[in-house]
Amino acid sequence: MRRCGSAESRVPTVEVVVISWQGMGDRSRRIAAQVDGMPNVNLRIIYSNAAEAPEDGPGLWQKVSNTKFFGLKFEAALADCVSDVLLIIQADALFADWSQIVERCQARFGQRPQLGLWAPRIDYTPWTPERVDVRLLGDQGLTAVAQTDGVVLAFSRAAMDRLRQLDYGCNNLGWGIDWIAICHCYVRGLEVLREDDQTIMHPPSRGYGWRDAVLQWRNFMRQMNDQEQAMFQILLRFTAERRRGVIGKILTSLARRRAVRKAIRLERNLVQTASSVRVRLPESGRS
Repeated sequence: MRRCGSAESRVPTVEVVVISWQGMGDRSRRIAAQVDGMPNVNLRIIYSNAAEAPEDGPGLWQKVSNTKFFGLKFEAALADCVSDVLLIIQADALFADWSQIVERCQARFGQRPQLGLWAPRIDYTPWTPERVDVRLLGDQGLTAVAQTDGVVLAFSRAAMDRLRQLDYGCNNLGWGIDWIAICHCYVRGLEVLREDDQTIMHPPSRGYGWRDAVLQWRNFMRQMNDQEQAMFQILLRFTAERRRGVIGKILTSLARRRAVRKAIRLERNLVQTASSVRVRLPESGRS
C-alpha cells in the first residue's frame, strides 16, 4: 500500500462512515466496495430511506429513522467509533477510487501527531481557497485552512472527544459540526489541513430548507466554550465573503452549472465502469 510518509509513521485505525439517505444506496455501495477490506480500516454505512427498508452491501450497514439527517447520523457515527480517526464521507460525493482517499487520510494522521482535522479538496463549495487558505505547508501538498466543508472530513481522537460532549438533539440538519471542531482544534494547537492533490466532486444540492438549518446551527453553536467562541469570531472575519455584485453572482451561477455537469459525467463514467467490471467477472473466474 502506497504511503505518503516515512516508514516509521504509525498507521492509525480509521473508521470510515458513509452517510447515506434516500436514493443514495447504489453510490454508498460503490464507495463501500472500494474501501472494504483495507488494513486497519473499519467500515460502516449509516443510512435511511423513505420506506424504512433494510439495505446492505460491503461493511456494516446501520439503519436509522428517515427523519434523521446529517446531524443525528453524525452523532450515531461518533457514538460507535472506536478507531483513532473518524472519516465521514457523504454518499453524494464522487471520486474514482475511494481507497486512495482513505489511504492518504490514514497516512497523514500517522505522520502528524498534531493533526486534528483533515479533508481533501472539494471542487464545488462556498469555502473557496480565496476565503479559507491560511498557510501553504511548503511542498507537502497540504494547506492549513480556516474551513474544511463537511463533505469528506476526518476527525482525530481529540476532535472526537470534544464533539462527543455536544447535544445534537437541536441540530438534526448538522450545520456547525465542522465549525466547532475547527475552533476547538485551533484553540488546542491542533492542525486543520486540506489535501490539495485529491479533489472530490460534489454536486451542488440540498434536500432541506436553509432557514431551518440556520436556526438549528445558531442553537447548536451556543455550546462552544468562551475560547472557541472567540476563535469562531476570528475565523468568521477571516473567511468573510466579499460582496460579489452582479458579475460575481453570474460567475457563481456558471460555476454551479459546471459543477453539476461535471458531477453528472463522472457519475455516468463510474456507473459504466462498475457495470463493465460486473460483466467481466464471470469470465475471469472461469477455470
